[in-house]
Amino acid sequence: MKYVDGKVDDDLRRGGSRQEGGMGLQISLRKSGDVTIVDVRGPITSGPTGDSFSAEIRRLAESTPGGVLINLAEVTQMDSSGIGVLVQSYVILTRGGSSLKLLNPTGRVREVLEVTRLSTALAIYADEARAVASFRAATPDA
Repeated sequence: MKYVDGKVDDDLRRGGSRQEGGMGLQISLRKSGDVTIVDVRGPITSGPTGDSFSAEIRRLAESTPGGVLINLAEVTQMDSSGIGVLVQSYVILTRGGSSLKLLNPTGRVREVLEVTRLSTALAIYADEARAVASFRAATPDA
């Protein structure tokens, strides 16, 4: 999804990306089978960047039948609002029969996940291929 002044831009719905402000948050979506991969760059903090992240992840959690993999490799900072969005999205997805997994949290973001103990509740992967494969492994055969 692309966000322009806090509103969704249709170009992002088609797999593009968008940056909020000069040093803001950039979110882009891509698919790997039934898995939606959300690439995030910049800080996920209270305010406009957190609001953009929250809106996109909640929308995905409520409307995506497959799993959601959030790539945090280029996230520079995450505060309590970002943690809240992850928890809320996890609950929405698991209640809907899907799942939320994290990819490549580094530095301060990894520390925040460890201090809040989310690292024990959410599946975290360092390798994208393994992360995507884990969604298929968790899906029972029909």
